[in-house]
Amino acid sequence: MGAALGIQLALGGLVTFDFLDPSVHIIWGIVLGALAVVKLAYVLRTPGRPRPLVGVSIGIGVDILVQALLGFVVLGTSCNANLSNGIAWVHFLNALAIFAMTLLGTFMAMAGVRMSQAHQMGLSAQYENAQ
Repeated sequence: MGAALGIQLALGGLVTFDFLDPSVHIIWGIVLGALAVVKLAYVLRTPGRPRPLVGVSIGIGVDILVQALLGFVVLGTSCNANLSNGIAWVHFLNALAIFAMTLLGTFMAMAGVRMSQAHQMGLSAQYENAQ
């Protein structure tokens, strides 16, 4: 998801400087939203999931909805350049927040896998020592 977000940030920059039609940025944003929903569903269905990871996943989902609203407000206020530029700036900062939460969730998930593997190895060693 992190790479997809990087692409979305690049597409947003291309739209900002009129190198790309906004529809490409919008479609890619819909794809990212769908990925976030799939990720959230996976995290919620995973047994023994860490609560902080659930919180980060829900935060990403909510923030993507806010991001979509900001994006459409920017498109709707294009006749007022100052307002549109200000909202576009908030839209960009919010995208960076989504990116940061995605990185945080990735590292939390990786740490959870390591802890799980270490725990399993510890249990295996205890089982072998008990016999």
